[in-house]
Amino acid sequence: MPISTAMRRLLTGYAVWYNRRHRRHGHLFQNRFKSILCQEDVYLMELVRYIHLNPIRAGIVRDMKELGRYPYGGHSVLMGKVRREWQETAGVLGLFGEKAASSRRAYAEFVEKGIGQGKRPDLSVGAVS
Repeated sequence: MPISTAMRRLLTGYAVWYNRRHRRHGHLFQNRFKSILCQEDVYLMELVRYIHLNPIRAGIVRDMKELGRYPYGGHSVLMGKVRREWQETAGVLGLFGEKAASSRRAYAEFVEKGIGQGKRPDLSVGAVS
């Protein structure tokens, strides 16, 4: 089942349950999940950087070192600090080089350069039609 179908079913089911429980009706969620076709590597790299920097922007971790150990994001997996059988890393790391060690270094440098960018409205939910 595609992720967009699963998310739609999950959110619709929750909205129906919530509305019944609280005796209300109408939309509970709007623009909370959106799938975007990513056709260019440059855009994919920016999305990965933006998403993986969310724990720093939210104040959950302080810096890149802590982000590398943060177990609830994909960055630690890409850096080889956390292992998840279900998380594929070759596609993203392949954008930064052919060998694992050098691609991890290039990826980490790329992500770190994005810290100063802050919140990016062009990469936020609902920004792309």
